[in-house]
Amino acid sequence: MQNKKSFSDEELAIRAQQGDMADFEELAKRYWPRLHRFLLTYGNDAFASDITQETLLRAYQKVSYYHSKKTFAPWIFTIARNLALNSLKRSKRKAEVAMDESFAESHPRTENDHEIGIVWGKAKQILSKTAYASLRLHYGEELTINEVANIMGKSEIAIKVILHRSRKKIAKYFKSNPIKL
Repeated sequence: MQNKKSFSDEELAIRAQQGDMADFEELAKRYWPRLHRFLLTYGNDAFASDITQETLLRAYQKVSYYHSKKTFAPWIFTIARNLALNSLKRSKRKAEVAMDESFAESHPRTENDHEIGIVWGKAKQILSKTAYASLRLHYGEELTINEVANIMGKSEIAIKVILHRSRKKIAKYFKSNPIKL
């Protein structure tokens, strides 16, 4: 029996389509933290946890719709984004939730991780939800511009512009407000 960790996400998804629950469980383990971090864009920790759980459940139920020639990450992140937006529409929340900076500050692994946590927290505060989500998907989750564009429902050019403006806005902020450790 081959180790599940040696399979790519796409291989696991194909195996899950064939009914192997253990393969989908491996995908869930891989994607839980990534989805949760991304969903913090739209709400607090409890909201992100609920939608992450719902995303994984929906992905499991709909894995037969996954197209095996495409990358798995954009497929599942699109499900997560749609569920988050639908949930926000249903509850009519304004969803302007600040990142729990106390968590980022109390759990730094290194000095650099602490600085990165501060930058992400400030980015969430000063950028629009769309800009922050695009930034998080591209730089935090290392998805391509094309994948981010598909998830966000925008053109690649629009995502490039959003990322460029976001980087400029963050740089301008930290130029006048340096990080104090």
